[in-house]
Amino acid sequence: MPDARKRRPTRRAAAYLVVIAILLGLGAGVAGAVRSWQDRCEVVDRYALAVAPGIADAVTDVLARADTGCTSFTVSVAEPGDVTGLLGTGEGAPDLWIPDSGSWATRASAIASGPVQTILTPIATTPAVLVARVGEVPEVATWRAALALPNLRPGNPLRTGIAASAIRAALAETEDDAVAIGTVRTAMAPLAQRESDRVDEPPAGSVLFDLIASDGGVGVGTEQQLQEYIASHAPETAAPETAAPGTVALEAVVPDNGSILLDYSLVVTSPEPERHRAATAAARVLADVFATQWARDVFVEHGFRDPAGHALPDGAGLGEITTMTLTDESIAQESLRAWAVLALPIRTLVAVDVSASMNTSVGGSTLLQLTEQAARSGTAMFPGSVQAGLWVFADDLGENGQDHREVLPIRRLDATVGGHTQRELMNSLSTAVGSTAGDRSAVSDTTLAAFRQMQATYDPRAINSVIVLTDGEDDEPDGISEEDLIATLEREQNPARPVIVVTVGITADADAEALAAISHATGGTSYIAQEPGDISAIFVSALADRAG
Repeated sequence: MPDARKRRPTRRAAAYLVVIAILLGLGAGVAGAVRSWQDRCEVVDRYALAVAPGIADAVTDVLARADTGCTSFTVSVAEPGDVTGLLGTGEGAPDLWIPDSGSWATRASAIASGPVQTILTPIATTPAVLVARVGEVPEVATWRAALALPNLRPGNPLRTGIAASAIRAALAETEDDAVAIGTVRTAMAPLAQRESDRVDEPPAGSVLFDLIASDGGVGVGTEQQLQEYIASHAPETAAPETAAPGTVALEAVVPDNGSILLDYSLVVTSPEPERHRAATAAARVLADVFATQWARDVFVEHGFRDPAGHALPDGAGLGEITTMTLTDESIAQESLRAWAVLALPIRTLVAVDVSASMNTSVGGSTLLQLTEQAARSGTAMFPGSVQAGLWVFADDLGENGQDHREVLPIRRLDATVGGHTQRELMNSLSTAVGSTAGDRSAVSDTTLAAFRQMQATYDPRAINSVIVLTDGEDDEPDGISEEDLIATLEREQNPARPVIVVTVGITADADAEALAAISHATGGTSYIAQEPGDISAIFVSALADRAG
């Protein structure tokens, strides 16, 4: 790959001073060029602009030099997957957004609480690449072959468009062949399952490149990321052979058939209608700036290609490459849903009815004992990466008249507490209950409390669910009604951060119709154990449920 270190006469230090002023809203502290155009304004309209990490420096450089009239932009850096989550409810949503792929706007529009409108696409582009140490970059014919590399570090495609680009490129290769699309998903499976055991966010950007430099492997990145990385890790005038001692050089390639371009777009995301209209006008001002030649030159300084994807100047980067396009976005979204099913670990709160009726004897064991046995056999079948917590409920069981009590907070099954694993503690249900359970079953109140608890502690790297096990119907006179519960669940559900409720009716005495309606309100599934012997198998199904 041509040496990228000779690129980039940078103005970053000056730009950061301006950006800090913008971020703090301190107009008087902005450099004189910015002050000159804002001082003529009686009112400066300010808009929140969320920007993907890879292009944040370039955007702030442009804003530091641009005259945007009486409109100012407060820049924050956020991964596109995180912004998509905010758009689900609209709380904390930015006015404007620059994700690292135009596909994010399509995805977000399906779940956002307000309109999502693309104003300019693309602002700049950069091809997806495979990055490794010099001399260790694999030669692969296709992106499908790249997905099968044993040492590939793909990143989290549910959070960044860069990580998703390898999957999107593989789908672009096979878009017209349904059988070949299936092979892409087959190649994804081991990568996704490997991610399910991870306890932290997979590395990306310079952190990923540092790991590759020290440990080897192949990362999914972009041409622009590597240009920035090389420029920041060696003197700008140094040739590869004169790099600092101990420096490990990295290089990038694309498969023989080319690559897909990440197309950074300007999107209006303000959920409130009046604010959205105003933000749209502000976005058009910003779009006019981004379309100027000087602004495009700034993006090129930061390693980006122009909107058409032309090669970088002066021999930088990979030069001309074959560009692939994925025309059917639904194929990618379906594949990413499949990734989520495989990659996201289970995180669930199990709420067990311990009212008096659960002491009913069936075949020598009580229903509560059978439920405990089901929990024991069920949790034994799942890996330690599964996270689970335990509540019990009946009328006036908890503090201050609450109908539920926390027995175990949510932890990984392999977590050790007091010499016992969480898995072992989950199997001590009857011991935890004692003899304090009341006669009534507060299913609705407990379900809503558990749902809200999971929302408040939501983990975006997991499938978040509530499992409610009960042998009867809600007979708490002072609790929320079934109709109000369902309406509340539907209203409070955030499609970008979904919590599904899975209900399990123990024996045919359970109110199957009500339980099914509760689960349906959140996209969950309802199960009925018609016979006591069915409880164990159904609990396993409930624990594994990813219907949402």
